Amino acid sequence: MGIVVDMEEQHTEETQTNGSMMYYVIGAVVLAAIAGGVYFLRPKTTNAPVQTGNEVVTPIVEVSPTPGPIVGLACERQWYNPVVGFPKYFIGVEGADLMTTKKVMCNFSVSVAGKVVATTSAQSSLTQDVARGGGIFRCDSPSLELEANVPTVVDVLLKNDSNQTASCTQTFVLPQP
Repeated sequence: MGIVVDMEEQHTEETQTNGSMMYYVIGAVVLAAIAGGVYFLRPKTTNAPVQTGNEVVTPIVEVSPTPGPIVGLACERQWYNPVVGFPKYFIGVEGADLMTTKKVMCNFSVSVAGKVVATTSAQSSLTQDVARGGGIFRCDSPSLELEANVPTVVDVLLKNDSNQTASCTQTFVLPQP
């Protein structure tokens, strides 16, 4: 009878070992499920391209929101574009003129606190705008190193090839790069 008792004890120990092993397996499966849930529910990063320092953003400031018929040389819109990561800005102007002229010279003068800090010029050809009865042009300056977060006055003097002139002025507070 001693053999029977040993077999019963051995069977009881195997049952307890198998029961413990079952708890370990279930625990491992639950742990794997939690880890998988955390992985799949984590915040995803987007694959959006990272901006380099040479990309240009285009905030545009309107001077005249709805241009009408063209009656002569005129500024219609001024803007700036910052160079991302650098204290440099492109200054631009769009306008209109009669098609009796072919090109427009744009002279930019940039002032801070009444002192001229930069001057530059650009030239543009006229593109016919039949709906408005004349031509339109666009001048863009080269990049200018300017101070941010201060009122910056941009004066533009336009002159066409018929020696007619027009001017416009716009004050910008340029954003920090």
